[in-house]
Amino acid sequence: MNILYHFRTQGTGAEGVHISGIATAFERLGHRVVFSSPTGVDPRTTAGANPFAEKKRRSLIARLATHAPGFVFELLELAYNAVAYARNRAALTRENCTLIYERHAFFLCATAFLAQRRGVPLVVEVNELAGDERVRAAPWLLPLARLADRLTFQRARLIVVVSPHLQRRIAALGIAPEKIVVLPNAVSVESLDIPADGAPVRARHGCADAIIIGFVGWFVAWHRLDQLLAQFASLARAEPRLRLMLVGDGTLRATLAAQATDLGLADRVLFTGALPHAEIPAHFAAMDISVVPHSNEYRSPIKLFESMARARATVAPRTEPIAQIITDGVNGLLFDPADPATLRHALQRLIADPALRTRLGTAARVTIRERHTWDRNAQAVLDAIRLT
Repeated sequence: MNILYHFRTQGTGAEGVHISGIATAFERLGHRVVFSSPTGVDPRTTAGANPFAEKKRRSLIARLATHAPGFVFELLELAYNAVAYARNRAALTRENCTLIYERHAFFLCATAFLAQRRGVPLVVEVNELAGDERVRAAPWLLPLARLADRLTFQRARLIVVVSPHLQRRIAALGIAPEKIVVLPNAVSVESLDIPADGAPVRARHGCADAIIIGFVGWFVAWHRLDQLLAQFASLARAEPRLRLMLVGDGTLRATLAAQATDLGLADRVLFTGALPHAEIPAHFAAMDISVVPHSNEYRSPIKLFESMARARATVAPRTEPIAQIITDGVNGLLFDPADPATLRHALQRLIADPALRTRLGTAARVTIRERHTWDRNAQAVLDAIRLT
């Protein structure tokens, strides 16, 4: 069948990886995917791209997202409903689509009314809800955002969420629980079978014999990289081979570099800069230990899955979504996000025990291969649609 995939994002960073992953999985299952978005990008070409990069010519939507006052941007988000209705109506007719898959966005409800009017099943994928802790400030027009959510969820055939927290919140709106499915994030099947060699990365940074603790992501406040640096500093004093590799870019790059200098660690903290997504597996392979320094009750971090897929010994906060993926001491180590000392203790265990790192990494890869691929997620969506 032909699937209309609608998203109101730039299609870069982790969101691009997610969109590309599930769309490609639908295609691997024999279906055709048609993208619809304000930017017109194909996320299969922009997945993982640096959303913080300065470009000579940025799209209008990117400039508005960066510079428009919050209240003004929310009015534009509301107005986008008219554009989305017209664009998606034309795409349904032109491409003969028989299923709509939409990435949920604040204030967006036009597609739900279009699907209802045309009798086309709608799947809504939800990664966050208004009222939860988030990157952007809470909406000024919060009641309108919640109304749009309710109108959309009432008309959707299926709602896919990445965490039980989101499932509970949507059910609390009066939505039938049986049409809400929890599907954490995943990795592509093909990426599991592509070899990645970390040796050239280590050689490039002059740390062939080092013990590397690594982070992959964007340098922004909610990742709490300052906390990771502080814990690394206390460990580095006792282990001269220890290095911290920070893969990515972001608004805090200069701040983190200054912190590393103040801690006397400028030569032991490695900044790789933003990298094409295709280069990320080799950087995971270069790490002995991979860290997710922070998450929250509703997020399902993409990099958690990518790290585990590369058989890295992974340390992550004990949140409900992550604890559904990592069993402490079996396929990773969990720490208490409210107690930074527990992060340090988890890292200490892995630094001192190479065999434990290998055992956890091997089990992590098995977990991902067996349970968390985009193909499995796409098939679960199609199976659930048939049952509803």
